[in-house]
Amino acid sequence: MKSLLPSKFTTFPTLMMMMMVLSLLVLLFSNLCSPVFNMTAASKIESQGRALLQWKATLETQELLNTWTPKTSPCNWTGITCRYNGRHMATITRVQLGGLGLEGKLVTLNFSALPSLRVLQLNDNHLHGSIPAGISALSKLNILYLSANNLTGVIPLELGNLARLYTMWLHKNQISGSIPPSFGKLLKLNSLAISENFLVGSIPLGLGNLTKLNSLYLWRNGLTGSIPREIGNLVNLRDLEISDNQIIGPIPHSIGNPDQA
Repeated sequence: MKSLLPSKFTTFPTLMMMMMVLSLLVLLFSNLCSPVFNMTAASKIESQGRALLQWKATLETQELLNTWTPKTSPCNWTGITCRYNGRHMATITRVQLGGLGLEGKLVTLNFSALPSLRVLQLNDNHLHGSIPAGISALSKLNILYLSANNLTGVIPLELGNLARLYTMWLHKNQISGSIPPSFGKLLKLNSLAISENFLVGSIPLGLGNLTKLNSLYLWRNGLTGSIPREIGNLVNLRDLEISDNQIIGPIPHSIGNPDQA
């Protein structure tokens, strides 16, 4: 007997079956993607670890980093801090190796392999050679401590591209050349220490742009010229050290009186 129901009603079971099949396909796809996601997350932390191991291999004091091995997670290494996102995805955010006595060069470290780094603390070691321009690849960097080493050469102009930098300490090295005018772009900087080096030339006018600066340490260099009145724009400045240079001229009235800057 022929059904009296319209044809659209006769296809209802078929539609239900199609919806069930579609749901199963979505579930299967999500399960398949999960291992891929985990493999991608694992490959990221592994590539970061490889970059650090390659740098370690160039150091003259590799034994000081004996926890840095290919068989352990970089997140468990000495001086390394990771941040975990969803699905346990890890990325290195801090490298804190201050005061360990490390000997070697920074130029052998692939900074571009550490895109999430917030803190690079390598102060009070025996690092030598120049400060590599490649540090500018650390676009999320907040804190840079390279003080009390044996670093030479000039300060790369590219450091002025570290737009998220809060603190930069380069003091107690053997750095020469002038203070890069690009430092005037570091608008979030609150502490700049480049004292006890061999810097020459004048104090860049652009430092007056750093209105969040709390401390500025330039002492014991070979800086010349006068103190720019633009320094008076630094309304949050609490510590200004510029002694033991060859600065001439009066102290600008704008310092301590920003309305006159």
